[in-house]
Amino acid sequence: MFKEYIDCNMDIQIEKYKLMEWLMSLKDESVISKLNTIKNSISKSSDWADDISETEKLLINAGLKDIEEGNTFTHEQVMKEINEAYGI
Repeated sequence: MFKEYIDCNMDIQIEKYKLMEWLMSLKDESVISKLNTIKNSISKSSDWADDISETEKLLINAGLKDIEEGNTFTHEQVMKEINEAYGI
């Protein structure tokens, strides 16, 4: 598992290095401008929590509170209820 992580990480590092070399050789300003737009777009939306509604945030927080208070069901309990309700 660790070796796979290292291999994957090295592959990513190599790809980033290749991209840097390619970027340094670019002369087309329109391509550089488009890449800048992509970079800025990614930077602005890096946190998914910024993209969800207030209602979704409230529901997530309510769920976390339920977990803290032990108001949860096991997988077995949920499957039993589904089986009883739908005969699955």
